[in-house]
Amino acid sequence: MSKRAPTVYAFMDESGDPGSRARKSASTHFILVLVETTEPDTLRQELKRLRAALNLSAVFEFRFHDTRSLERRAAFFVLMRALDLKIRAAVIDKTNLPKNFAAFDAALYGFALGELVARASPQDLHDAILVMDGEGGETTEKTLNGIRRHLTLLYAERKRVRAFRKLVARNSRNEDGLQFADMVAGALAERVEHGESPFDDYVDAKIVDLWIYPPKQNTPTYPTNYM
Repeated sequence: MSKRAPTVYAFMDESGDPGSRARKSASTHFILVLVETTEPDTLRQELKRLRAALNLSAVFEFRFHDTRSLERRAAFFVLMRALDLKIRAAVIDKTNLPKNFAAFDAALYGFALGELVARASPQDLHDAILVMDGEGGETTEKTLNGIRRHLTLLYAERKRVRAFRKLVARNSRNEDGLQFADMVAGALAERVEHGESPFDDYVDAKIVDLWIYPPKQNTPTYPTNYM
């Protein structure tokens, strides 16, 4: 009897908002990140050690836009590069979305995640557990249900095996895997805004798929079946 493959945990977070372009304060880009690992406990243990090494509180939350210290950011990304994890990311320019995306709060999550799933090898995310950042409640459930519906349609239309066994929401304050996703999303957002980030090399070393919509010339490509 063959040994069952370890469960993949895909921690999902975003940068930018999924709101309509019609909103005055809406961001121009929406970035969705999956940080995948079969060893979520290792991520927790290593962040615990990093907090201690930086003399931070045991409950310090690594969030890119709140972690202003370059020393802390750099230490985080140096650690991340040493860990066994993969990154998939979607960078969507909302100003170039079709007109039928007039109001798409929950739909944009499904659109971005669906394309990342479609681009991955079926075995990469099969029977995985998707963990998204969320406080719970009606808004989180609406987003989760929207993602489930979108993925169900995608599986049928593209004749693709189901990717996730379970989709759940967790609070990033208590789930270190989500803090990795937040930090990566923040670094990618900085790249979008400024053309580069000081942490590009660390992030790129772990990226197995970077989907940019709409496609741009000279965009780096990454293998979609990285093992």
